[in-house]
Amino acid sequence: MNRGSRGITSVAVVAALCAVMVSAPVSTRAAGGTSKPGSPLGQVRPLSIISPTAVDDDVPGVALDTYPIASRTVTGTLDADPISLPPEDKCDVYSVYLAPGEQITLDLTGPAGNFDVLLLAPDTISVNAPRYVQISDAPGSTEHICYTAAGLFGAGTYFVVVTTDNAEGAYELSWQISGRSDGNVPGTRLASQMVTGTVDPVDDPDDVYRIPLEVGQTLTVTVTVDPWGESIGLGVLPPRWNNAGTWEQTEDIWFCADGTFGHGSRVTHYIHVVEGEDVSGDYYLDVYAPDVAVGYTLEWEVLPQLAPGAPLPPSPVVSEVATKTVYEMRLRAGDTFRGSIDASPGAEIGGRLYAPDGSVAWENEGLADPKTFSYVTPVAREGYYHLELTPWVGGGCRLDWAIARASTRLQGADRYDTAVQASRSTFPEGADVVVLASGADFPDALSAAGLAGAYDAPLLLVQPNALPAAVWGEIARLGATRCFIVGGEAAVSARVADAVVAATGIAPVRVAGADRYATAAEVARRVVDRLGPDYDGGAFVARGDLFPDALAAAPFAWRSRRPVLLARPAALPPVTASALADIAATDAVVLGSQLAVSEPVRLQVAAIVGAATRVWGGDRYATAVEVAKWGVKTGFASYRYVGIATGTNFPDALGGGVAAGAEGGVLLLTRPDALSTPTAGLMTSVKPSLRWVRLFGSSKAIFPAVSTGLNTLLK
Repeated sequence: MNRGSRGITSVAVVAALCAVMVSAPVSTRAAGGTSKPGSPLGQVRPLSIISPTAVDDDVPGVALDTYPIASRTVTGTLDADPISLPPEDKCDVYSVYLAPGEQITLDLTGPAGNFDVLLLAPDTISVNAPRYVQISDAPGSTEHICYTAAGLFGAGTYFVVVTTDNAEGAYELSWQISGRSDGNVPGTRLASQMVTGTVDPVDDPDDVYRIPLEVGQTLTVTVTVDPWGESIGLGVLPPRWNNAGTWEQTEDIWFCADGTFGHGSRVTHYIHVVEGEDVSGDYYLDVYAPDVAVGYTLEWEVLPQLAPGAPLPPSPVVSEVATKTVYEMRLRAGDTFRGSIDASPGAEIGGRLYAPDGSVAWENEGLADPKTFSYVTPVAREGYYHLELTPWVGGGCRLDWAIARASTRLQGADRYDTAVQASRSTFPEGADVVVLASGADFPDALSAAGLAGAYDAPLLLVQPNALPAAVWGEIARLGATRCFIVGGEAAVSARVADAVVAATGIAPVRVAGADRYATAAEVARRVVDRLGPDYDGGAFVARGDLFPDALAAAPFAWRSRRPVLLARPAALPPVTASALADIAATDAVVLGSQLAVSEPVRLQVAAIVGAATRVWGGDRYATAVEVAKWGVKTGFASYRYVGIATGTNFPDALGGGVAAGAEGGVLLLTRPDALSTPTAGLMTSVKPSLRWVRLFGSSKAIFPAVSTGLNTLLK
């Protein structure tokens, strides 16, 4: 985070790096990053380095993504001898892509003397015309940088420069990227009334939360620090934050004048949003560590819940309507919102329903009471609706309402377009990252679910040698700035990768191995590398030559951000065993019966990770039910959202499984011509919990009779 009120200065554009390095006014907290305590970032020594010649001497340098993801370490040699032959090599340049909110940590160790590491902004065109993000310049050759991609420079390809002006020898550069989306705007949406966390001025300086406020609302925030005697900071950012390093700060709060306070002490901060002075929108709470690492508890409340957007109370709603009143509710495709507005004698109350785009979905045409309404939500208009009650003549009013549920089909012209429709429904506001896999075969897409979850991303399917128009259109709609391709060129050709670049301007990162088992292993390493300390140690192991058992686990792989590794029915491939050890998995769920993954294989997995639980049923449909029960029992999902796909083919369930995971739901399988018995049984037993039911695929994949049966069940 940038905080101008605490002396944060702008990052300088400097004319020469490899020729002459001059003073750059860079703060230890500039643009969301930190440097090693004590590093004199304000002054950088003059360096005398000849014009770059090698590929690693200037932008774009060597991509860190080309190095094995498991090692996260590169080595090199610099030589500052002015009379050496061949000419000296005084800087090495690397590139790395950072998505919004991602944090990179760099640690450099070198020989005696002084090596430095620099992080340059995405718009740097040459090391001779750098844009400094962070400069680590501690005495000696041990350097540290921690930076979150937000604020001044945002997402993009950054450049890491290792340089020296007076030393020579070998160095080691270690790097780690984690998905700290809570490190800067837009932060993490506050969903519960109390959250806990830890901030550290070196490696985790900020936790940022966002909360929507309307004009007239009052926000109350209470922060409790732990341990005794330490300090913490709280900043409040209004919606006018422009994500370019400047913001109109309401107030910075230091909890005590001397910077300390006791365990259990509280400071409460109030914001009152007043029309004409502030605006409605997302406000941001920045909890930061000014001195040392501390834990905290943040509690908040918004009062009163004034229009527009008060939650719709349970029916019936009986109230006096003296001023315009607006209620908010979320409607999904297929929902029927029905009810009536009945004004008391002498009162005249008008009603109007607004769709998410602000258009009028329904309004009463007369004054006669009761005014009835019934609205079926189309697929293209899912989202938050607002029911407005306008008192032409104020008085009492009774609002009766109900939302009738029905199954809704998400389908496209083909398997590729169906995955696009699942993405559009689940990620209406876009996504920073998108994951692509072949739609012609299933193994790579099965393992891709965990990767998509690690990046809060959708999964889209492509042809082996072509990028469908619907797919590149969806990438553009999502506004993605990063793309992963899962699978080797035999699965997704270089032609497709080139088409992604041509259509969207994004250079995809390919995650692949020699075969499906090795690809799943590489994906697992990438997932764990992305999560860093947030990885919970879990993994899924499924049969790699058939798809049904792994399909049902896709929502939980996405939601729990756990990798899916593949096994042969009677053998655990060495690459899978190595991956389980490399990622330090501590628990595994083996999917399917012993015919799918044998008991010796499960025992081998257990020997590596410590525990391996088998989840299975009598057939693919029953296994999907048991996997769903496991996911709900462990807290990764609920039955509010149920996705259903055919169990006889894989494409629709691939994108659908990720969509179900993103919605916090489960994926069940059915026969094409009739709802499978295990699926119908589970849905009947959890009927009170069902909120949204999605059929993935056309009527050729799931016959109309299934939809008819579901709607009968849901009544």
